[in-house]
Amino acid sequence: MTISPHRLKIAGVVAAGSLLVAAPVCSAISLNPLDLIFNAIDSTITGDIGGALTSVKSIQNTVMQDEQAVLFPVSLITQAHNYVTTIKGSYRGWMSSVFTLPVNSAQLPSSQNLESIFLSRNSTQASSLSSSYQTSFGAVPAASAAPMPHRQMVDMQDALAKDALAQSMAADQASTALLGMANQIENETSTTAPGTADILAATARAAELQSLASQHRLIASMLREEAAHLAAVNGLKKLTVQQTQQMNTNLQGTMAQK
Repeated sequence: MTISPHRLKIAGVVAAGSLLVAAPVCSAISLNPLDLIFNAIDSTITGDIGGALTSVKSIQNTVMQDEQAVLFPVSLITQAHNYVTTIKGSYRGWMSSVFTLPVNSAQLPSSQNLESIFLSRNSTQASSLSSSYQTSFGAVPAASAAPMPHRQMVDMQDALAKDALAQSMAADQASTALLGMANQIENETSTTAPGTADILAATARAAELQSLASQHRLIASMLREEAAHLAAVNGLKKLTVQQTQQMNTNLQGTMAQK
């Protein structure tokens, strides 16, 4: 049986049309189910959750703007930082020169050695203070060279003098540490953020308490020195009375012999 060319053309057109109609259906039927799940998740994240996150972020920005405008004004904070920086730059330099001003004036080698020790601002050098002090001021007289009351007063006065020098060394060291802490607090004040001012204030209060404790130790040392001075004056009076009594006794013995 022979098929005419006209019929072949009609069959080709029908087949092509069938393919065009069936292609979308096959594509929909062969779609992976995971793709549908991921599409749903992506739509939920970008739609519902994304919208909620955008609202939260907008609220946070509004709260931040209110804080910067009302609670912690940026302009005033910057003004305070600049003020601290200006004050710090105007006096720190010459104050540092005052604190490091040389005050040593000893001329003799032994005196210079002693002076360098108690001006060292280092309490660890207190161990070498006693020998240097003895070299400069001499040792306690021997028993054959002075009566016991004189030796005791000399020994006690030397001990109090060395104690005062050691206390001054510790006080200088503490003052140097406190000055460093004060400079650090000033530096942090010029760049501090809102909310940390209370921490700096607490640090400054702790440094102030340390300074007061050091001052109290110096006051106690001064009281000991004053008490020692009064004791020495009173001891000399007692010694004078004893010597007077001994002289009267000797005179009475001499007159009795005559």
